[in-house]
Amino acid sequence: MDFISIVLTADRSLMSNYSNNIYIGFLSCIPHNICPDILYNRFCPPVPVNSDGTTSYPILALRTVESICNHAGFKDVKIAHPDCLNKVINFKTKIVGVSCEDPLGIGPATTSWSSIFHGIPHNRIKFLQLMKNIRQLKEIFDFKVVLGGPGCWQFNEDKMKILGIDYLLPGEGERSIPPFFQSLFERDFPSQLIQPDSPTPNAEEILPILGPTNSNFIEISRGCGRGCKFCAPTTSGQMRNFPIDKIVTDAKMYLKYGIKNIVLQSEDSLRYGSLNKDFSIDIDIILNLFSTLFSLGMKSIAITHASLINFAEQPEDIIKFTRFLRKNGMRYYGCQPGIETGSPRLMKKYMKGKCYPHSPEEWHEIVIDALKLMKENHWYPACTLIMGLPDEENYDTQLTLELIQKIDDFPALYIPLFFVPMSMTSLREREKFISEKMTALQWKLLLSCWKHNLKYILKLYNLETAPKKSIQILVKILTSALNFIIRHKGPKMINRKFYENKRAIIVK
Repeated sequence: MDFISIVLTADRSLMSNYSNNIYIGFLSCIPHNICPDILYNRFCPPVPVNSDGTTSYPILALRTVESICNHAGFKDVKIAHPDCLNKVINFKTKIVGVSCEDPLGIGPATTSWSSIFHGIPHNRIKFLQLMKNIRQLKEIFDFKVVLGGPGCWQFNEDKMKILGIDYLLPGEGERSIPPFFQSLFERDFPSQLIQPDSPTPNAEEILPILGPTNSNFIEISRGCGRGCKFCAPTTSGQMRNFPIDKIVTDAKMYLKYGIKNIVLQSEDSLRYGSLNKDFSIDIDIILNLFSTLFSLGMKSIAITHASLINFAEQPEDIIKFTRFLRKNGMRYYGCQPGIETGSPRLMKKYMKGKCYPHSPEEWHEIVIDALKLMKENHWYPACTLIMGLPDEENYDTQLTLELIQKIDDFPALYIPLFFVPMSMTSLREREKFISEKMTALQWKLLLSCWKHNLKYILKLYNLETAPKKSIQILVKILTSALNFIIRHKGPKMINRKFYENKRAIIVK
């Protein structure tokens, strides 16, 4: 038996390859009563497990922590499969590090689904099961449990004690993890359960990862700099671009495992390397990055987030980039941009950097121009919206609805998410939005988005993954269920809200 002093893991909702489609990962946000285990496990199978209980395909966050530990001199580190902790943890284990994203199921995406369908989401179920297993092992082996990751904001000291979490380590870990883990090894246990954020690491401090991840991610930057008030500091801070040598090292590692399809992780992927103060793309840097990765042997290079303003503002550069991708064998392209709202008033109040250097009053035109260019060049985006922003009024909702109606013919997904006041944002004191607060107009907006999505979701899913026939059937079952809800429950909710609002006016 190997004696492992640091064991890293994450819950089952994170440890999947999501049928080779990162968008399928959103099934973790859906309540158990809508998406039962038999359906969830088919779409989101667990990552492979090794004979010793470890996994070679964890989430990117665990690979990042593994690299930090290794660089700091902690060599006895293993990444455990969440279903096999008892094979990895033993009496030599000093620290169990857990990474979380939406552990209690109260993030924006999960709140949207669980609030409407009134069920317990998979991510919450899986996280609580993981912590139950860790608590049982902790009683035997007496190690310290450290929780990190973007979901740390969901915990206070009372919740930590209930779940057996000894310390919370929020923020980025490059500077905080080495000295903190060293203090635990020396049994110099800090009195503060929730550790303060350490200084933000420079781009040069971000280390290459040591093995592949569940979705073939390579992190190329952190932050975006646009300053949206509902966003966390790690994504609203100044953009830090990682050296291309680090990215190349990660790519070569994947190639050693025979992996030639990768995803570049960034909060604003097409702005990688750009020093332009107007948030514009430096197309030469982007082409150099992709050209370098293709020359190494990569066959497909996807991106995560991108900004609509760059598509609308720099169409020639987007066309040039798309032709380059097509020349290298890629036929379809996707990204995750944020529409968020159609209200200039709300944009000016909460996210004026999103349309910079243009004004919020031009947002409708920007969105239309961007999506038109995407359609013409075979880009298929999954766009988010935020419902229930603080001080949102019917007029704001009406403007967003009008924008969705203007872009109904574009092959894209429009994903409405409920506003959640995350504790590390400047809106942390504002009120959470749930389905019970929805007006008839907000129901109409949500249903309009999903009626649009059902026209395209099967086509977009097939383009991305070309799944097996059995998975296609399951996708059709899920979309048929959504279609039924939209056709039958949706109009009832709109009518109910209409009469509730009307009675409220009469009572007043």
